[in-house]
Amino acid sequence: MTVADALVASGVNGARTRLSCILFALAAGTGANEGFYKDLFMDGGAWLTHRTRLYAAESLGLDYEFIAVQDTLLLRHVMVGNADDANGYLLYPDGAPRFRVIYTNGGNAGRHGLALTDTGRQRIRDFFRHGGSYTGSCAGAYLASLSNLNQGIEPSFYHIWPGRTRNANIYDAYVGNSIPENSALLHYHDFGGDFYIDSLYQNGGPFANESLDWPQGTEVLLRYDTVGIPAHNKASAWAWRAHDSTGRVAVVGSHPEGWPFGERLRLMKAVLQFALDGVGSARVKGVLANGETRMMNRPTGSDPAFTKVGDRQYHHFAVDVPTGAHGLEVVLDGDDSFHLNLYLRRESLAFRSRAELQDTSEQADKSISVPAPLPGRWFVGVECATTVETYGDSIFLYRGRTDVLNGVAYSITASWSGGIAELPGHFARQPASAATIVRGVLLLPEAAGRQPSTVGAALLDAAGRMVMPLAPGPNDVGHLPAGIYFVRAVTGVTRVVLTR
Repeated sequence: MTVADALVASGVNGARTRLSCILFALAAGTGANEGFYKDLFMDGGAWLTHRTRLYAAESLGLDYEFIAVQDTLLLRHVMVGNADDANGYLLYPDGAPRFRVIYTNGGNAGRHGLALTDTGRQRIRDFFRHGGSYTGSCAGAYLASLSNLNQGIEPSFYHIWPGRTRNANIYDAYVGNSIPENSALLHYHDFGGDFYIDSLYQNGGPFANESLDWPQGTEVLLRYDTVGIPAHNKASAWAWRAHDSTGRVAVVGSHPEGWPFGERLRLMKAVLQFALDGVGSARVKGVLANGETRMMNRPTGSDPAFTKVGDRQYHHFAVDVPTGAHGLEVVLDGDDSFHLNLYLRRESLAFRSRAELQDTSEQADKSISVPAPLPGRWFVGVECATTVETYGDSIFLYRGRTDVLNGVAYSITASWSGGIAELPGHFARQPASAATIVRGVLLLPEAAGRQPSTVGAALLDAAGRMVMPLAPGPNDVGHLPAGIYFVRAVTGVTRVVLTR
């Protein structure tokens, strides 16, 4: 990837024809990097190999950036933070990963970790914890672990894989690696069908210590084939994921990253693909209450549920539309010097690629209306399309709309009329035990029926029409037809079933 290519890939979009406020999108699968600034960040900073090309990433068509300089101050500018970017390149203002995956080069793991400082190492941990994946070679594999010793924790390491590494004690040599029959790498390539990769460069890289503090769920991807050397049959590549909301660690003790062809290229591609397939799923910020405006205006370090949106990031919200509702309207209000997009979809997250309704006109203020929405859960997606320009040859630095790096404030409102939940304020659906019907008697808890003169509890039919008022305690409903009803009270709306 040349710097010119990078400038084109990450530059601000050109002028677009103004579209109508509501557009129907084609149903499609979510784009792989939707919700992220770019696919991959390659760390070749202080005390690491200063690599400016990652052939596997290019072969996979990934959009990536890198740092490839020894300068410690520039390393911290990029990965820790600066005046324009309180979060560092790796994170959005809410702590979510800005790239899908990090690749860390070989070199001196301890010195690099120390150069990042405590804050920089925490950036890596937050990146992984919030869904970004991590991969690396040699030093990059050491850095992921707790320590390269049998006890204690190495403070300069990242600790994102809670296991231990050991030095394979193989230097400046080419060694073979066997592929276990259950290796996840075989999902991406058969490597000639012989379960073997020959001549991987090894220079002080580690193996995973399976005999001590072995984290449950760790997958062995490769094993050293070095008969006569203690590292023989030790795990030379491995992967681990804490749970679905985190990213995946997938690291290699040797060096496949420098090869532009052959099995070693395919190995690096498979490791990257496995890491990318382990990126954590997007999360919902919260449920939008009917008619209540949610302010998303807090800075880095604040509650992530109310933090500003970053460049090319999505914020997702849910809207629970009740039976009988009509006139659903979602309104986005932001600074028109930024380009925000609004998406709407029923029953799954609303990305551009699969939104049922969208407003992508160039200003920030948006609205989408659905005259007769189906009941159920709808999802709202807010995307910040404004991003930065890049420059540099051994490091990606930013210019242009750098103000977007600290986030864009906006507000979002969902409203509708009618429906079973139309009461002053917001009433969430309660567990079924909040109100029960036994032998034709509905028992309404005392707390649910408080303030009867102000709000009043009521029994509604399935269409949201009031059937009868309710009082705290027992209520005779035996004369009503069997069916589904809803109890509306100050504490919420509860679904109940009347049988015969």
